[in-house]
This record gives sequence, structure tokens and C-alpha cells, in this order.
Amino acid sequence: MPASIFVQISDFTSCFFLGFVVGVVFDSFFFKRILKRRTKELLFFSSSILSTAVLIAGLMFINFYTLKWYTFLAIACGIYVYENTISPLYKGFLKKVNKVLSFNKR
Repeated sequence: MPASIFVQISDFTSCFFLGFVVGVVFDSFFFKRILKRRTKELLFFSSSILSTAVLIAGLMFINFYTLKWYTFLAIACGIYVYENTISPLYKGFLKKVNKVLSFNKR
């Protein structure tokens, strides 16, 4: 029996915000990459692992791993909207924190 429209809208919205969280995780590790440029690859892989863990936990909590086409669409839309709206502000905030804490001696 197909799920009701309200359940599908709820799943879509939850996965959309899950995409936002994945964007925040990547931008937070962007801040770490500023701090230590030598360990870029290690930080990229750790951010990928953390993002994967967030996605797996989120999908398990949201709809018990029931993957539908709109699940991936919602996550992609969440990441896209985050990158084009909040990401520049968040990266600017991280750069100001970096400057205040003076981890980079520039």
C-alpha cells in the first residue's frame, strides 16, 4: 500500500534538512582545512565519513532506509539551497572566528 501524501511530504522535508546538515558538516571541515593545509586529504576523508554517518543515521531515523527517488532529490536540493544561501554567511563567520582566534598567522 503506498504511503500517504503527508508521509511523503514529511520524508521529503526531513531529507531536505538532512541535506542542510551535510552542507554544514562540509563547511565545518572547510574551517579545519584553513587551519591545517597539510592534512587536507585526511580532513576531506573524515568529513566524507562523518557526512556518510549523518546520512545513514538520518535515513534510518526518517524512513528506516526506505530509499525512494525523492529522498535523493530532497538531499540534493537541501545541499544546493544551503550552498547558495547560508554557506557564504557560515564560511564568513568561520573565517572571522579563525581571525579572532588567530590560528592563521597572516
